[in-house]
Amino acid sequence: MTEFVSSILGTLVEKLTSSAVEEIQLVCGVKDDREKLKNTLEMIQKVLIDAEQKQKKEEAVRLWLLRLKNWCYDTEDALDEFEARALWRRVRSTEHLTLKRKVCYLYSWISEMILQFKMAHNMKELRKSLDGIDKDKTQFNLSADILERTIVPRRKTHSFVPTSNVIGRNKEKESIIEWLRSDAEAIEVFSIIGMGGAGKTTLTKLVYNDEWVNEHFKNNQVWLSMPLEFKIENIIRGIIKSLSGEANVDNYNLDMLQERLRNLVKNRRCLFVMDDVWAMSRNDWLELTDLLGGLSKGSKVILTSRDQAIAKNMGTVRLLHLVNLSSEDSLTLFVKYAFDQGQEKNHLDLMKIGKEIVKKCGGNPMALRALGCLLYSKNNQRDWAHIRDSETWQLPSLEILPSLRISYDLMPSYLKRCFAYCSIFPKNHEFDNIELIELWISNGFIQSSRNNQELEEIGRQYLEELLSRSFFNVVRDNYPILYFEMHDLIYELAISVAQTESSNMKVWTQDISPTIRHVSFPALSGVPKDELSGCFNKPSRIRTIKCQKLGSSDSEEFFLETCILRFKHLRVLWLEDSSFDLLPSSIGDLKHLRYLNLSFGTIKKLPKSVYELRNLQILDLARCENLAELSADIKNMINLRSLYITTKQKHFPESGIGRVTSLRRLFIVGCENLEALFNDIQSLTSLRMLRIMECPKLASLPQGIKNLKALEDLYICYCESLRLPEGDSNEPGSMSSLQSLVLWRLPELVSLPGWLEGSASTLRTIAIFDCPQLSALPEWLQNCSSLTKLELRWLPELSSLPDGIRLIPTLKISECEKLSS
Repeated sequence: MTEFVSSILGTLVEKLTSSAVEEIQLVCGVKDDREKLKNTLEMIQKVLIDAEQKQKKEEAVRLWLLRLKNWCYDTEDALDEFEARALWRRVRSTEHLTLKRKVCYLYSWISEMILQFKMAHNMKELRKSLDGIDKDKTQFNLSADILERTIVPRRKTHSFVPTSNVIGRNKEKESIIEWLRSDAEAIEVFSIIGMGGAGKTTLTKLVYNDEWVNEHFKNNQVWLSMPLEFKIENIIRGIIKSLSGEANVDNYNLDMLQERLRNLVKNRRCLFVMDDVWAMSRNDWLELTDLLGGLSKGSKVILTSRDQAIAKNMGTVRLLHLVNLSSEDSLTLFVKYAFDQGQEKNHLDLMKIGKEIVKKCGGNPMALRALGCLLYSKNNQRDWAHIRDSETWQLPSLEILPSLRISYDLMPSYLKRCFAYCSIFPKNHEFDNIELIELWISNGFIQSSRNNQELEEIGRQYLEELLSRSFFNVVRDNYPILYFEMHDLIYELAISVAQTESSNMKVWTQDISPTIRHVSFPALSGVPKDELSGCFNKPSRIRTIKCQKLGSSDSEEFFLETCILRFKHLRVLWLEDSSFDLLPSSIGDLKHLRYLNLSFGTIKKLPKSVYELRNLQILDLARCENLAELSADIKNMINLRSLYITTKQKHFPESGIGRVTSLRRLFIVGCENLEALFNDIQSLTSLRMLRIMECPKLASLPQGIKNLKALEDLYICYCESLRLPEGDSNEPGSMSSLQSLVLWRLPELVSLPGWLEGSASTLRTIAIFDCPQLSALPEWLQNCSSLTKLELRWLPELSSLPDGIRLIPTLKISECEKLSS
C-alpha cells in the first residue's frame, strides 16, 4: 500500500506549515530542520507519481517507497508531539494558577525542558533519515513530468456476444430498447453504471446486436471501447472508421478529422456505444456533441461506466444502476461455465458446494463466470471446497480482483487510504456516513482545503466520490444519515490493498505484522493472558484499535491496559458494547487519541484523566446508561468536534459542554433523568448538528438554542415533557442556517416557534410526527424557497395547511384525520 505515500506527504507538508508546529519548533530550536524537511519533501513530491507507477515493475522502487512511507508515519507522529505540546502550552497560559498548580508546573517545566531536547534530537534524526531517502531516489531516474495517471492492464471490448451467454438481463434489455424508440431532437444519453464485473458491457452488447436495433438505426452503429484518457482525436477516428470503413485517417490532423466527421454523420440517425468510460469532463462531452450536431433526430448514446459523475457530465437523461443477478440466475450462470450441459445432475455433491460458492459471488457475473471456469473439469470435492473457503484475492489465477483493482488504481491518492481503511470492519458491515467520516478525520485522512471548508464537508465529498465510483451501495437514506455497504468483492479488494497496514483478525493466534497500523480484534472472552501477550510482540505503531464487547475479566483488563501502555500513538480506540465499569486512568496518557468510542457500554464513571485528552475529536458515550455524569471538565477538550452522550444526571453542569466551542455535532440520547441542558448553549458557534432523543423529563430547552446560527440539522424526538422556547425570527442572532428539522413524539408541542422562520430560505426537509396537540403550521412555511420535502404524520389536531404548501416537490401526509376531512 505504498500508493498512500502521496496523500501522507500532503498531510505532512500541511503539518509542517501549521502555526502550532511552528510555535513549538521555535521553542525547541529546530526551525532550520523544519524548513529543510519541508523543502526536501516538496522535491520528493514531484517525482512520487512516477515512483508509484514504476514500483509495479521495479522491486527496488517499491522498497524505496516503503522506506519513505514508514518515514512519513514516524514524522507524522513526531509532528503530532509538537502539536500536542503547543496545545498544552496554550491551555496552561489561560489557566488560573493556584500555589499547588505553580508547584506542579515547576516540575512540568523541568520535564518540558527534557522533552524539548528529545524532540529536537528526534527532528534532526528524521531530517538525516530523509536526506538518505532523498539521495537514494537518484538511482531510479524518477521524472517530475509525469501526470497523475496509472498504467493498468486493461481489456479492449468488442460488440459481439452470443445471446445464450447472457443470463437474467432481459428486463433491462427491453427497458433500454424501449428508450431507443423515442425520437428526441437532440442526441440523448442512457448511462449504465455499476461496479466492475456487473455485466454492463454484456448488457450493452445484447442491446447493440438486437435485430430491431439494427433495423432502426440502419446499421449506423458505432462501438467505442474507451481509453483511460479522453482524447477527442482518437474518438473521432474511431467513429469515422466504424461508420465509413476508412482505415487511412490516422494521419489526419484535428481539423481534417472534424470536417470528415461532420460530413459523415449529417442527417444520419446513429447509435453510439461508449463502453467502459473512465474519464469524460463536461467540456470534453460538449466539444464532442458540437461535432455531432448534424445527426438526425433519434440519435442515441449508451454509456457504460463505474463512475456516476461521468454520466452526470454527459447530461444523462436515463440512468440504470445495474443490480446484481438474482440467486437463481447466479446459479444458472455458474453452472453454465462449471459443467458441460446437463452434467451438473451427475454431481449433486459438487452442486451443494457450488451453491455456497455462488453465494460468495454476490450476484457478480464476472466472478460467477471466473469461478465456474476455474472449476470446470474438476470433479474432486476438495478442489471445490478449497475455492469455497478461500478469499477471492488469494486466488492469483483469477482475473476478478485485477479487474476491480483498475478502479482503485485510478482513484485519487487522497481516497485510497479512506477506502482501504474500510477493511477493518467485518464483511457485510452497514456503514453510516457520520461514523466513517469521523474515523477518517481522526486518522488524518482528510486533507483540509484552502477555502476553509469544514473537515466534515470535505469528508462528505470524499464519500460521494467513492459512492459515485461504485465502491459502496446505498442501503437507505435517512437524511442527514446515509447507510451503505460494500459488495463482498469490493470488500475483498479493500482487504487486498490494505493487507500491509490493516488487520481484521479472526483468531487470537493470528500474527500481527510490525507494519500494521489499524487492527480489529476478535472477542476476547476466554482467551488466556499469555496468548494475548504474543499478539503485542511485533506491532508498536498501531493507530486504530477496534474491539467490541470487551469485558472485565483479568485477560480483558490486561488487554486494554497493554494497548494503552504500548501504543502511545493511538488515534482511534473503539470499545463499543463493552461491559467494564471503569476505564484505566492511564487512558490520559494517549495524548494523540482523536476518537474514543464507549457507546452501548456499562461504564459507570469516566476517570478524570479522560478530560485531559485535549486532542480528542470524537467522544461517543451514547447509550452508556450506567454513566453517572459528564463532568464540567469536558471544557478541557478544546478540539472536540463530536459528542454523543447518555448519562443519569438531571442537569448538565454549567461552563462544561457550552465551553467546548469546537463542537460540530452534539447528540443527547436516552438521558431518562435529564431535566435541563446548559444555559450557555449559544456559545457553541460551530455546532452544525443537534440531536436530542428519548429524554422524557426534559421540560425545556435553553433560550440560547435560538442563536445557534451555524446549526444545519435539528432533530428532537421522544421528549414527552418538552416545550420549545418561544421567540421571533427577527431577534438578533436568530437561527439562520437550518436545513433539516425533525420533530417526533412531542406531546407538548402546540405550534412551531417563530425563531425557526429565520431559516425559511435554507430549510430543505421538515418532518413532524406524532405531535397530538399541533393544530396549525405557520404561514411562513410557504416562503421556504429551498424546501423539497415535507412529511406530516400522526397529527390528529392539524386541520389546515398554509397556502402554497402543496406545491412542495415531496409532500407526504398520513394519519392527520382533521386535515383529510
